[in-house]
Amino acid sequence: MKRCPKCNSEVDDNFDLCWNCQYSFIDDKILTNDDFQLICPNCKAEVGSNRKFCPVCQFDLGTVHNETPEKPVGSKQINCLRCNVLLEYKGNYSFHEGTRVGALGDIFELFQNRESFDLYCCPNCGKVEFFLPMFD
Repeated sequence: MKRCPKCNSEVDDNFDLCWNCQYSFIDDKILTNDDFQLICPNCKAEVGSNRKFCPVCQFDLGTVHNETPEKPVGSKQINCLRCNVLLEYKGNYSFHEGTRVGALGDIFELFQNRESFDLYCCPNCGKVEFFLPMFD
């Protein structure tokens, strides 16, 4: 692990960008939206993030779906065990236990265990908590 010189967050050694503040270890600066390139969904050309239309095919980049600021709402109000900050509900996720085997892998899927969990994440330290949805 290495430390970001701008925000002091821990960053995995194989990452060149800080997850917290977008500091680039290669460029030695915090990257802004203007430093990133978009990929046009119509012609796959690289387009500056400040462009409204693709310069190659004139595709309206404003029609591309952006993330909504709405967050899912969980049934629990839980504080992080590390920093005592309210955990954010990220949704319900299903996990698959086991592997697919050979050409008949789909048949063996009938015998595999699947669990569904409510996932909560700390916005401060990144700790993740899993809860069974049936226990409210």
